Amino acid sequence: MKVYDTPNIRNVALLGHGDSGKTSLAAALLFAAGATHKLGSTVEGTTLLDFDGEEIDRQVSMSLAVAYAEWQDHKVNIIDSPGYTNFIGEAAAAIRAADSGVILVHAVHGIEVQTEKMWEDSEKAELPVLFAISQLGRENADFSARLAELKARFGRLVLPVALPIGSGDALEGVVSLVSGKALKPSSNGAEVEVCDPPADMADAIAAAREELIEMVAESDEELMTAFLEEGNLSEDQFHHGLATAVAARTLFPVFAADALKLVGARHLLDNLVRCAPNPSTGPAVALKNEDGEVVECKVDSNEPMVAQIFKTYIDKFAGQISLMRVISGTVTADMNAWNASSSHSERLSGLSAPLGKEGTKLSEMRAGDIGFVTKLKASHTQDSLVADKGSIVLVEPIPFPRPVIAYAVHGEGKGDDEKIAKALAALAQEDPTLALDRDPRSHELMLHGLGIDHVRTAMDKMEHREGIKGVLQKPKIPYLETITRSASADYRHKKQSGGAGQFAEVHMRIDPLPRGGGFEYTSEIVGGSISRNFWPSIEKGVKQIMENGVTAGFPMLDVKAVIYDGKEHPVDSKDIAFQIAGREVFKKCVKNAAPVVLEPIMMMVITCPDENMGDILGDLSRRRGKVQGSDSQAGRTLVRALVPMAEVLEYSATLKSLTQDRGSFTMELESYQRVPNELQQELIAAFKSDESED
Repeated sequence: MKVYDTPNIRNVALLGHGDSGKTSLAAALLFAAGATHKLGSTVEGTTLLDFDGEEIDRQVSMSLAVAYAEWQDHKVNIIDSPGYTNFIGEAAAAIRAADSGVILVHAVHGIEVQTEKMWEDSEKAELPVLFAISQLGRENADFSARLAELKARFGRLVLPVALPIGSGDALEGVVSLVSGKALKPSSNGAEVEVCDPPADMADAIAAAREELIEMVAESDEELMTAFLEEGNLSEDQFHHGLATAVAARTLFPVFAADALKLVGARHLLDNLVRCAPNPSTGPAVALKNEDGEVVECKVDSNEPMVAQIFKTYIDKFAGQISLMRVISGTVTADMNAWNASSSHSERLSGLSAPLGKEGTKLSEMRAGDIGFVTKLKASHTQDSLVADKGSIVLVEPIPFPRPVIAYAVHGEGKGDDEKIAKALAALAQEDPTLALDRDPRSHELMLHGLGIDHVRTAMDKMEHREGIKGVLQKPKIPYLETITRSASADYRHKKQSGGAGQFAEVHMRIDPLPRGGGFEYTSEIVGGSISRNFWPSIEKGVKQIMENGVTAGFPMLDVKAVIYDGKEHPVDSKDIAFQIAGREVFKKCVKNAAPVVLEPIMMMVITCPDENMGDILGDLSRRRGKVQGSDSQAGRTLVRALVPMAEVLEYSATLKSLTQDRGSFTMELESYQRVPNELQQELIAAFKSDESED
């Protein structure tokens, strides 16, 4: 296919709440552009971008996917991202890969939890945003109401650039406020009829256009002068002003769309080409060199090559497929590159422009473009690829949310555990918000994710792809231990019976560190009572205890350990002796330092109908929740609360029951706090019981 220069590339992320119509709109854009010959359907499982078996079965996007469309001599890379809470981590990668985002708002349901989240994440990334009010062909769709919600929530900079003609079954097309023309899809949807808008819309069009043109004129002094002199702007001036304002985030245009009827698809494509920023529009990209110094990188095909992998797929037949964005320089087919993150050489084979899980072969990709390569040996999501060892720079990591829940996973049959570990490790490569490890005490395989549905879906994928079925056990809360005061102790380790002797004596003090302080280890020994070569042995022993805790069997943190005296023997003192002494003196110190157990506290953002707010607040109170605030808008209430993780492991079922499935929530780790005393005693008792059984 044709190679596109940076100014002719558009990278657009489709963002929003689950079921807002992102994948369907992507299918409509691809069909309108001629990238597909049939309008894909999520219901029928025929869209390019929901290609995983679980996505097709559930009719829900679970991972990021990309497809390109060629439109008006431009290449538009459409990045479809999931919108449901358990899979929202993928949106972080979509935002990183994009130069603009289209946030979809359901024409019936309006602003929902992930609408807010995607707006906030776009703000943090300084990503230019466009809105699309979608599914206007649905019964009870209301463009005006949704537009009013957007303005009320996101401010006066939110303005329509199109108005729908009709709604629901009567939806016919859209009116462009720039050209003033009506755009109606033809009967087969492949073309659009350009005609005069309905006469009864004249007043609404005039009012909306006047408001828009004044805001656009404000974005540029020359345009403001032209507007004041002429009282109007030409279509080219209008588009130039829109592009300037969108790139500067001083205007957030709102489009009207319905994917099933192909209403607004061509109009949105036109505006993505004319008004959305190209990769070189923004400021230089900040990278870090080998010394950790920030260096600026121009999005320019003539600069040294830098790329970042933002998504990995593991295909049963093709192997690893790595989606990447070229930050600068040019990537050519089969070129050799250097992975600056893992210090490995890679051959970039199978260079292709993505169409879902398929692709179109490319000879090269220029700065700003998105494509994939296959069969990389030591490269994964987040990694930075550069031209060679001599130009090492690292792209900032993608801010994926951290897993917040864990399940123990066991095989159903003998010998299945190893197969499960291998299959889940492959899934964790695809999804950085999944994590796999072994519990240090029970040695169970632990699968971590963003929620129960996230973890269960991973298990279903494993069964679907590999034919391996696993069993999930009740989630384990990742409690932690710490201390609340300073304490000192000493311990002598002496072993003389049989063989070589062992001797070590250590005097230690421990101090609490502020939350987030981690672990510090230092020495105040003077006079050489313990030789320097044994100090690391003591630290090693301390760290062994910190991994498993002292009080209730949980990892310890926020502790400073100081050795200040001790003794050694010229013959019997050795590494193992000081490791043992380090372990035992640390345990004695902890028991005297008022140890406490900490529990993870989640920040929950719950959206529910106004009439359910009382039930939600009552339920949160029963779960030891602390409400931080609430907002009511358009019949829906948004509640922010801090709640212990132990109380909300299966909250989705409760919320569904309380709101008749009309509520939704997000949840992320906010902090760790002390557990109530009665719960701490239960955890300590359970730990002692386990120890006695062992």
